[in-house]
Amino acid sequence: MGGKRHNDKNHRVRLLRPDFVAATFGTSMMLGVHFLVLGVWLRGGELEVDALYSACGLSLLGVLEGQLWQVLTHQWFHGGWIHLLVNSFLFCYASVKLSSVLNQTKILKLFLLTSVAAGLAHVLSQVFFAQLRSGILVGASGGITGMLLAYFALSPESRMLFLPISARNLAKGFLISSALLFLMTPSLGLPLMASLGKWLSSTFKVEMFQWAHLVHFVGGAVGWVCVERFLPKLISSRDLEQMRQTQDSSLESFRDS
Repeated sequence: MGGKRHNDKNHRVRLLRPDFVAATFGTSMMLGVHFLVLGVWLRGGELEVDALYSACGLSLLGVLEGQLWQVLTHQWFHGGWIHLLVNSFLFCYASVKLSSVLNQTKILKLFLLTSVAAGLAHVLSQVFFAQLRSGILVGASGGITGMLLAYFALSPESRMLFLPISARNLAKGFLISSALLFLMTPSLGLPLMASLGKWLSSTFKVEMFQWAHLVHFVGGAVGWVCVERFLPKLISSRDLEQMRQTQDSSLESFRDS
């Protein structure tokens, strides 16, 4: 957004700092990082890109090696242009929806909270399931899911785009399906669930269990549960009384001086 102009009585022009917009910041970060990856690929090829993703994508191995920054970098990297564009669109959509109740800084904090929580769930899943330890997590979908379900929690009767279903039911359906799809991951080998996962993959001819269903579930659940903590605090009568007392004390000190 451009700067605003303000004319004082002497007709001088003063430029004001442009407002911070979470949607612009988030999409700019995602695009900037992807162009960085493209530059690394043009300069060093696939090996350099793989090294960059290993350093900045999130994995149990990276955390054990002390690369703790991965918790705050993995959400800005994406696996390809489609992955990037879909997440950028959804990030903007969720930011705009949340901006009616949250300020821009809190929207970004909510995204970081849910994406970090989702990332930690990915790391813990690799601790408990050795079959998942080869995966490196990249992408903002965990944080974006948290933002969307946070909005659904605040506006349960709203509709998302053209879907003829309430936000409340959409959120519940999403959480349940994400949890079930994770449990049906064939490599986990869970009785019955693994068989259902193999049947789904063979029936729909798509490897749907490459998607980070646990990441989506945890990010969405955290956003759904924690969003009320980000709402502005209502002022109670006791708070007002304390404010009056503080103001009166300040006035008395000023008069005495």
